[in-house]
Amino acid sequence: MKVNGALTIAEGSPKYKTDVSLVIGGSVERKYVIRTAFDCLSIWKTKYAKNISPFYPRLRTSIKDAAVIDNEVWIFGVDARNYQQIVDSIKIGARYYQVPASEIMRDVYVKNLNAERENEMELEALIRANMRLYQATTVAIKRAAEVLGIRKEINFYIFSAGKNQKIPKENLRSSLENSGAKKFQSDTRIHITEIGSNDGTRTRLAPNNLFLATL
Repeated sequence: MKVNGALTIAEGSPKYKTDVSLVIGGSVERKYVIRTAFDCLSIWKTKYAKNISPFYPRLRTSIKDAAVIDNEVWIFGVDARNYQQIVDSIKIGARYYQVPASEIMRDVYVKNLNAERENEMELEALIRANMRLYQATTVAIKRAAEVLGIRKEINFYIFSAGKNQKIPKENLRSSLENSGAKKFQSDTRIHITEIGSNDGTRTRLAPNNLFLATL
């Protein structure tokens, strides 16, 4: 079955959301997209001043806030290190779209995942923190797929510059492989994407590579 859905984690501004149409060597069209944000809805709205109409999930979950923005489901207050919150997000989105969880969970995207309180750390400490963050996120994605009964491979796409000082390519690769990634590859193309700080105050255009870890 052709997979038309995707899940993103750690989204920030809806103006600069992660491009889920890109895959290694090409692009695809997505019908069903779930975007998760670490911030709760009230903090997210304060940062990005987006006037939205939230809906309240009817499932019994720890997730309190969701919204539809530009025909995509956004889920708020999701810690990507928490597999149960990933599971709950997928269930909410799958019910909304009326599709199986496997239609969305097979392709997972993140753009420049970065530890909180980065300004309080020296560079080496930040690299180690980001490695732990990617490791924990990878483990949670794998566990969520198991809980949802998805037995096929998961494509974990990561936008990050190969020379990203906050987590260089080899550190990124190491963290993913140590978490069970079976294969790690990168796109030959360079993608110009908008990146921003965790507090939502600074954004800029930057060249990024697209990496793929197969879980």
